[in-house]
Amino acid sequence: MSNQIANHYETLQLNPNATQETVEKMFRFLASQFHPDVGGDKDKFNAIVAAFEVLRDPQSRATYDIQLKHETGENERLVEHSKQAGPDAAIRHELLCLFYARRRQSGTTPALGSVSIEKTLKIPQEVLDFHLWYFREKGWVKREENGGFAITAAGVDRIEESEFQLTSNLRIESTFAGPAATQNAMTTAVA
Repeated sequence: MSNQIANHYETLQLNPNATQETVEKMFRFLASQFHPDVGGDKDKFNAIVAAFEVLRDPQSRATYDIQLKHETGENERLVEHSKQAGPDAAIRHELLCLFYARRRQSGTTPALGSVSIEKTLKIPQEVLDFHLWYFREKGWVKREENGGFAITAAGVDRIEESEFQLTSNLRIESTFAGPAATQNAMTTAVA
């Protein structure tokens, strides 16, 4: 992503659809308020002048608008990705369970390749790369000699700890709800 550019419209307190006449009026108004000769903020004044220099010329304004729109789109995509933390936790749990099951199923060849994981869990490569990075940083998976990934003892401890917490919570809930609720809770947890 490029370096963040100043939002000249915000600096001049303008809507991006403002007319050229409005740009000039707001510049004059703000420049008179923040001019250093009248005790105004020099940095704010310089920002106002810089914004006006870009927005007063139609060609430089058009170029700036394209840059601003591109950056705004990048920021919107970043915000959209930031909303993935909740679903990511569920994906990580499912992924770690997959590594756990593979280790239990095949102790001599426990590694899973990234392509087979993508197909099995139906997650894109960039999402998988993020989770694999996280697991390696935590020490929960490691890359095997064949290039695949396998769960470590720390990863097994992590998954068993989370499963233990789940079953403990179910037991606590069922203690207060009675035997029928216990059966329903266990059926729900298995499903």
